[in-house]
Amino acid sequence: MIGALVLRTSGIYFIMVTLAFGEMLFHVFHDTSIAGGSDGVYVYVRPVGAVFGWQPFDFENFAHFYLVVLVAALAVYALLRMVLASPFGRVIVGIRVNEHRMRSLGYHTFRYKLVCFVLAGTLAGLAGYLSAVQFGVVNPDMLGFHVSASALMMVILGGMGTLVGPAIGAAVMMILELLFQRITDHWLLPMGVFIVLVALMLPRGLVGLVTGARAKDESRG
Repeated sequence: MIGALVLRTSGIYFIMVTLAFGEMLFHVFHDTSIAGGSDGVYVYVRPVGAVFGWQPFDFENFAHFYLVVLVAALAVYALLRMVLASPFGRVIVGIRVNEHRMRSLGYHTFRYKLVCFVLAGTLAGLAGYLSAVQFGVVNPDMLGFHVSASALMMVILGGMGTLVGPAIGAAVMMILELLFQRITDHWLLPMGVFIVLVALMLPRGLVGLVTGARAKDESRG
């Protein structure tokens, strides 16, 4: 339902409307008792990963949980690779390059974008489920602007338009956060400066360093 509304916009307006919906949902769950109000909901018992009595992993075991998340991440990456390699994925790439041309070729671009929006929301829901299992709490702050902004910064830092870029951006961002937190209490300032410098000097993100180096090597060869 949200996708059907926000996808009628594009560019910066799409980002603003999407964040606006997030803020509205934040206040709905924060100011009401639907999900515990401002305190949220605590998960006291982790799910049991059992199939017909057979339990291949235990969420209470940190090593098992890490392996489950790793397998889930690899499965999501493989799924997105398959989607991009399919005819559907080629249409999506075409829409990203030139939506007007794809529309002139007869493609209903709105439906394709809506499917992508739903897929992205589903994957975000999976990440939220795993987060609840790990930390044992779900609160309205997860709908706040700072969470969405962090995700956007991860994508910008790693490189937009790629699958590997956001994963690299997330890893680098978490490492830098831990590093800056050890150096200073005002770690958000150097973190913000670093991201701004990357956005200005590396418009294609950290992945652009590798792809740019490969392009130079190929041109020389």
